Amino acid sequence: MVINYKKTKDWFKLAFNNLDRVIRNYKVKDYADCVFRIQLSIEQLQKALLFLLGLQFKKTYEPSIIIESFLSSENSNIEEDKRNSLLNIANLAKDLEQEETKTRYGIMKGENLIPPEEEYDIIKTKVYLKNVIEILIEILELLKNLQEFNVERKKLRYFKNMIKKVINFD
Repeated sequence: MVINYKKTKDWFKLAFNNLDRVIRNYKVKDYADCVFRIQLSIEQLQKALLFLLGLQFKKTYEPSIIIESFLSSENSNIEEDKRNSLLNIANLAKDLEQEETKTRYGIMKGENLIPPEEEYDIIKTKVYLKNVIEILIEILELLKNLQEFNVERKKLRYFKNMIKKVINFD
């Protein structure tokens, strides 16, 4: 389990670096990059949880599918409240996972390439940020009795509070 804890912590660290960028980009109104960083941090947070659950996975941009698959398998002996938290995280993440590469490359509409800067505005960004807050709350609940993750819980609370602060002070 020590190896999984280390990998879990490593993925949390990556997510925290991107959550810092999320806040910075939001403050300077770079909503396209903010949404890209939200997408990346949510993916990384879910990968941290996959390692915490003891799961191994290949390269994926949709960890929510792995979480749901694990929870639906007969091998998962997860308590009901933890199961619900994990399902909620996966459901919230799917919204952003479905954006796929739009957050980086834009999207084709007819013959026109619409860049991410025209696709993501403050309204869409706030929706995704609210999802991040909910995901952070769920992860805090999942980690509440794991002393090995005291530092990570502190950082998760910090980001939850900072994101709440920045989206309320436009």
